Amino acid sequence: MTLGRLDVSDVRNIAAAAIELAPGINLVHGDNGSGKTSLLESIYFLGSGRTFRSQSAEPLIRREAAACTVFGVVGNGQTHRIGVRRGRKGEREIHIDGEPASRASELARLLPTLVMGPQSIDLVTGPPSVRRSFLNWGVFHVEPSFASVWERYSRALRQRNQLLRDAGQGLGSWNESLDQMAHQVDEFRRRYAEAFERHFKTVAASLLGEKDVDSRYYRGWERHRRLLDVLEDQEGSDRLRGYTQSGPHRSDIRIKMNGQTAAAVCSRGELKVLSWAMVLAQGALFREVTRASLVYLVDDLAAELDAAHRDRVSELLAKPGNQVVVTGIDRTQLDTGWGDRAPKWFHVEQGCVHEEE
Repeated sequence: MTLGRLDVSDVRNIAAAAIELAPGINLVHGDNGSGKTSLLESIYFLGSGRTFRSQSAEPLIRREAAACTVFGVVGNGQTHRIGVRRGRKGEREIHIDGEPASRASELARLLPTLVMGPQSIDLVTGPPSVRRSFLNWGVFHVEPSFASVWERYSRALRQRNQLLRDAGQGLGSWNESLDQMAHQVDEFRRRYAEAFERHFKTVAASLLGEKDVDSRYYRGWERHRRLLDVLEDQEGSDRLRGYTQSGPHRSDIRIKMNGQTAAAVCSRGELKVLSWAMVLAQGALFREVTRASLVYLVDDLAAELDAAHRDRVSELLAKPGNQVVVTGIDRTQLDTGWGDRAPKWFHVEQGCVHEEE
């Protein structure tokens, strides 16, 4: 799906905005603090019910407002009207084609979005939880049954952890349940990670040249053992800690360059390029498997990237089937690398968004 109409109310410093996006390249320029990132955040909120800038959604709401609302029209042959409202007390409303929806995952299927910005570097340098979320996004979109299996696993994990903290008995049945579901989760993730590795190497090579870059999937427990056996062996230490130490909830993707951990040996610029390569590879795999469109939200394209890297990133983003919304301070730095895909331009000033020539 691509996003056509976008209406924003009370998101950070944007009191109200209504724009029509192009199905291809959309370039947004303006000064720092003008509201460029808030516009990207609004689109992400529409496709996920969450913000990419903080754990809490409350900062998303404009200071003078009681709630924020984002509405959009998405389509790719068939059109859907989607909307999300979030209040200061945590209440959330989702509507799809005029009907209430209970799950943000319904938004994600209609408007898949990927973010490339300053925070993307956490994909390489941050904790494993960041990469697990990245991995789950990818598997969710290419394996239709993954979401339900992961939800059941997470529910069983919470029950086991509660028993561990309460010194309760009856862990055996939960161990068996976790073992069965962990195998399914691992199979989904392993297949995805293998396909992702192929795309990641290709994208990284185009951005970084001849450097040896790879990604390795770690499933969260010893490779050649059943999780059931590991859980039984670790029961004593799990009880002492009050949580389950092994399982798919501890999985990771480990990024290496020239055989060494990338976070330890790469420069800041290389880390940014690596993290953006991960996102671009994920998008390429999404397109290969689903044949559907997705939206890239690129925050401050020019920051910490030289002209050559900007052009390479732009060329990858400009591939057919991608809808792209890119922000930057300097219009001239944005207007490069898009090939024959003519961009649509927007200017943001003090929270006001205007289309321009």
